[in-house]
Amino acid sequence: MRNFLILCFCFSSLSYSILSEATTLKTHSIIDANQFVNEESNCWYDNKRYSEGALIQIHSFTLLCGAKTPQHSNSQLIWLKIDKQGNAIYPTAPKTITVN
Repeated sequence: MRNFLILCFCFSSLSYSILSEATTLKTHSIIDANQFVNEESNCWYDNKRYSEGALIQIHSFTLLCGAKTPQHSNSQLIWLKIDKQGNAIYPTAPKTITVN
C-alpha cells in the first residue's frame, strides 16, 4: 500500500509539472530598451518625451527638437528656437577662451 501511495504521488507530481509547462507564456520584447534608456536621443518638455523633428508651440515661439551639432549623426538633441522663416536658430559658441 505504501509503495502504491508513493507511486501515485510521483505520478501526480510528474503530470502536474508537465501540464504546468504547457501553460507557460513566453513574452518577446518588441521595443528596443536602449531607446528608453538613452536620454540623449530625446527631447523632454513637461514630462513628455519628444523625438527628433518634433515641433511644440510655447506662448509666442516655436521649438524644434533637433541635433545640437547637425554635422554629427549621433549628436545630442536639444530644443532649438524657430525663426519667422522656419529656420532653426542654433546656439552660438563663445568667441573667447577662458582658463581657470
